[in-house]
Amino acid sequence: MEVAAREISAYLRMGGRTPDGALAKRIDELTGEVRKAMRPARVWRRVAVSAIPSPGTTLLRHLAGCEDAVLVCGTLGAGVDSLQRRCAAVSGADALIVQAIGAAFMESWMDETETAIGAELPPGEKLIRRYSPGYGDWPLTAQRELLAMLDTPRTVGVSLTGTLLMVPSKSVSAAIGVRRIP
Repeated sequence: MEVAAREISAYLRMGGRTPDGALAKRIDELTGEVRKAMRPARVWRRVAVSAIPSPGTTLLRHLAGCEDAVLVCGTLGAGVDSLQRRCAAVSGADALIVQAIGAAFMESWMDETETAIGAELPPGEKLIRRYSPGYGDWPLTAQRELLAMLDTPRTVGVSLTGTLLMVPSKSVSAAIGVRRIP
């Protein structure tokens, strides 16, 4: 799994500028540390659209024309959270950089996950863009049931706090529609 410096700089809110000098060197060093700390995992399950928990109107509109969807959860694992906490104890800047690197790796992992799911689809089907709880009117509370349906504490080590934050923090849950190709 690879991430480009421009992706990390986007999460650092650098306005499209590419890091250089000491910052670029530190990003490279910390990228190596994140790579060593992460333990990517994922789980998915195909369900009928009608089985999606508390979908709301925006998700249903997004899934228009799909009979099925794939519920998915991906994570980089708890090691990235531990690394970020260790960095925060020494340098707030390093903690921020680790957060940005982790976000870029998480996005890349979810893209790879979509590719893996798509490879398992039968001919004549394709995936549409993923949609996560918290987007539109799909409530974050839907994550409870979504993660339960995927048994994420057991399968990939992802759970929710009482305030609906995912643990480990570099985790994503989503529904991805399956559309028939005419």
